[in-house]
Amino acid sequence: MKTRIAAMVVLVGVMGVSQSVHAAAELPTMSSGTIEPYLSFMAGVAIPFSQDATFRNGDVERDIDYQMKQSVGGNAGIWFPTRNKLAGFDVGAEIEGYVWWPDIACCRHGVNGTLNPDGTFEGTTTEIQGIYIGGNIMLRRPFAISEAYPNGRWHPYIGVGGGAHQFAFRPGGARGATFEAPLTTQRDTAPAFQVKGGVKVFLIKYVAAFAEAKYTHAFHDALGTDRFGQSSLPFADGSQLVLDDYESTIRTITVHAGLSLHFDIRP
Repeated sequence: MKTRIAAMVVLVGVMGVSQSVHAAAELPTMSSGTIEPYLSFMAGVAIPFSQDATFRNGDVERDIDYQMKQSVGGNAGIWFPTRNKLAGFDVGAEIEGYVWWPDIACCRHGVNGTLNPDGTFEGTTTEIQGIYIGGNIMLRRPFAISEAYPNGRWHPYIGVGGGAHQFAFRPGGARGATFEAPLTTQRDTAPAFQVKGGVKVFLIKYVAAFAEAKYTHAFHDALGTDRFGQSSLPFADGSQLVLDDYESTIRTITVHAGLSLHFDIRP
């Protein structure tokens, strides 16, 4: 009798170990789908560093005060199920774009106007719109993995890439722009380098919230501002747009938060 009971215990133990091994083998070591596309929308602030400006005549103005302003954008990407091959990490790729407004605030003598002998300032804010469009190679580490999608309830991630960095600028001139007579917007586009990092948390099955910070670096050699407030309203008698070109390295930290839609595409 004891022999039968012992044999049954051994059999149950063997079956239990077998089931445990089988269950362990079924635990997700990669994303549940073969690929995981996503689409994100984000908003936040862009924080430009103060930069020097070297004008074409050789003058150097120190610490151009680009303003911290709001920023909005979005991205679209795809994650690949490589977790079991990269020590728990997934790789991905994305394309993103965002816009911000790092104006040079009035009133800086020799940058966007001039100080008259009577103490008045001749000039206005130089309006600037920054646009970045580029691609990134991404790496993430999922946590809180389960068998059901998403295989990783939250994950930190990093990315590195490059793209096109454009500054559109509009000097205000002596009298500034009006709705009826806006000053012409000039543009300069340069290659840019970017690194980013963030954290994403799934709120429900296919919707996640995220927060991220990115550093963007670009060199522009054809930016412009009305240094001494000499422009006047266009289309009026004797009007003119005075634009002094300068070069500057633009470095910006952008902080975004937003929502992502993820799609579980199975084989």
